[in-house]
Amino acid sequence: MVKRVAKSGPMARMRDVVLPAGVWLLLCAVVAATLSWAQRSSRDDLEQRFDVRVSLGSQFVASYVQDLLSRERQQATTFLAAETVDDADFRRSVTTFGYPAAVLLDARGRVLHVAPPNPALIGRNLLRPEYPHLTTALRTGVPAVSPVVPSASGRLAVTAFAMPYDTPYGRRVFSGAVEVARSPLSAYLAKALTIPGNRVYLTDGAGRVVAANRSVTGRNQTLDTAEPTMAAMLARHPAGRVFDGYGSGGRRWTFSSYPVSGTGWRLVATVPDESLYAPLSGATTGGRVGLATAAAVGLIAVFISARGSRSRRALRLSEQRFRTVFDHSLAGMALIDPTGRIKQVNRAFGAMLGRPPDALAGVLFAEVTHPEDVPGTEAAMRETLAGATPGFTREQRYRHADGRVVHGATTVTLHRDLENAPVRFTAQVVDVTERKRLEEEEAAARAQLAEHADELERINGNLTDARDRMADFVAMLSHDVRQPITGILGYTETLADDWDQLPDQRKQQYLRGIEAAGRRLNGLVEDILTVAQLDAGVLTPKVVPVGLREALRDAVVTLPPDQALDVTISVPEDVRVRADPGHLQQIVTNLLGNAVKYGAPPFDLTARAEDGTVELAVCDHGEGVPADFVPYLFERFSRAETGVATTKRGTGLGLYIVRTLAEAGRIGLAYRPNRPTGACFLVRLAAAETASATRTGATAAGRGT
Repeated sequence: MVKRVAKSGPMARMRDVVLPAGVWLLLCAVVAATLSWAQRSSRDDLEQRFDVRVSLGSQFVASYVQDLLSRERQQATTFLAAETVDDADFRRSVTTFGYPAAVLLDARGRVLHVAPPNPALIGRNLLRPEYPHLTTALRTGVPAVSPVVPSASGRLAVTAFAMPYDTPYGRRVFSGAVEVARSPLSAYLAKALTIPGNRVYLTDGAGRVVAANRSVTGRNQTLDTAEPTMAAMLARHPAGRVFDGYGSGGRRWTFSSYPVSGTGWRLVATVPDESLYAPLSGATTGGRVGLATAAAVGLIAVFISARGSRSRRALRLSEQRFRTVFDHSLAGMALIDPTGRIKQVNRAFGAMLGRPPDALAGVLFAEVTHPEDVPGTEAAMRETLAGATPGFTREQRYRHADGRVVHGATTVTLHRDLENAPVRFTAQVVDVTERKRLEEEEAAARAQLAEHADELERINGNLTDARDRMADFVAMLSHDVRQPITGILGYTETLADDWDQLPDQRKQQYLRGIEAAGRRLNGLVEDILTVAQLDAGVLTPKVVPVGLREALRDAVVTLPPDQALDVTISVPEDVRVRADPGHLQQIVTNLLGNAVKYGAPPFDLTARAEDGTVELAVCDHGEGVPADFVPYLFERFSRAETGVATTKRGTGLGLYIVRTLAEAGRIGLAYRPNRPTGACFLVRLAAAETASATRTGATAAGRGT
């Protein structure tokens, strides 16, 4: 018995040593393998979440840019679409966005307004290579975001948002610039990542920094100078996802980068590895202590479990922060799988469609889209999956739960894994239904205002317009009235001083000059009095039957005899119209005087009767009206800047008086070019009788009076 105990003693001790040692080694191996797997898994999870945060950051910037451009369009079409944009409206628009610099361009790319004010830039064409965004916006009508460029009003380094919009006076571009060093996006980038020591940059296509979460120095700071090592790494890996890291400044760094949809920008973020993997440091220390302390295997296991639980809690906290960005975003967001089925939506998107977010999970995206917009959306998604584009932006309609239509500005981005396989679509939708309604109401209001503008102008008056008219009268009096007066005074002084020495021929010449100046002065006075009466509303037409041919003869009599011989009246004697005789004569006199002054003989007065109306045509055979001046032909004080008008004196009131008298008497008025050359003014009058006025084209009835 003693021998057996002796034999079994060493064996038992061996078993006591080997078995616990084996168990210990096995436990250590299992714990070591488990710890290594957990660390690798946690590292991968942290890297993925860091990458997702950068992706969401790029989507937020894209949404911010689209919202800013949308507000720019609304501001521009509301306050900057008039024919002449007031300085106060421009400054108010610039102040609304807080832009340190802005410009307003006309359809030819010329500067209408600029902030800060710079008179030297007004009228200058900015469609130049250094401002490609302005050229793109003006020529294509598509909003454009610039790279970092020097501002047009100064030498600041800015990035600009150019918004084109159409007006009755041509396309315009309102472009606001944000100074790089004080970009409002910098405040967002400062809070985009909560990892200590992070560096976030928003760069343009040339690598210049648009915004950053740290100080940007220099007028043209680039990523190459701010982060040369990371810039080189990004150049080798243009996809810009998470890599094994790089060394800089004695530390290891991990970075991620995403393009910003709808711009030429890229969001780049980098973090120190010790900060990125900080949640895992405790678990790593616990695992090493457990492996080194064989006597406390159980305690170490518990400790590792506790530390692992704490690490998972840190990961859940990180996930919660991510979910907060997703759930509480003011814009609707949805995650969609490559087949087009919704995986998850946030509360904003559910509220936009009037449905609980959970009810939309598993629903096809096409089912919530308006049927008419489904083909376009599906085609855009197929192109994105095929790699033609990284995503797309479109304004489309959605179906609300109660059946109404919701308009949404939608930005869809496709996310791919490291093997470039599609993972999911991320859709951001901004509800623009109210904006659409306001645009429709604004259009209706504008139409109503346009319909009643003339009546409101006469009833309420307009002090600003009155001051402008008074200024126009003063300018005209100081220039056009002064000329004949100066001529009269000059001739009379010469005659008075040198009467005895002047030959009779020279005396006759001076007297004819005085007569011509007096006639011109009398005509100016008549025009001024007529315009004053029209503005006062005291010229009320008294419509009676009038013989058209007789009225035309009275108008021709006002011309000098040599000019009257060039006038042909082709109107039958029995054509009668309904009009105020005095107003009709003044209309014909002004049109005939305009033809004689700016046209060339012969001068034709013809009439054509049709459907109870008589159309009178006053035509000449001169060079006609320049095409670009036709829209302004009947405006007050308007004169062409090209052609024969530049060689003639005039006030620009004659055709304005014609238009105003025609409007007062409900007489139609139009212009058309004569053939082969010349100008024709068409006056449409109500026929007083139809016996012979219905004939198309009248026969010649004599020449002159």
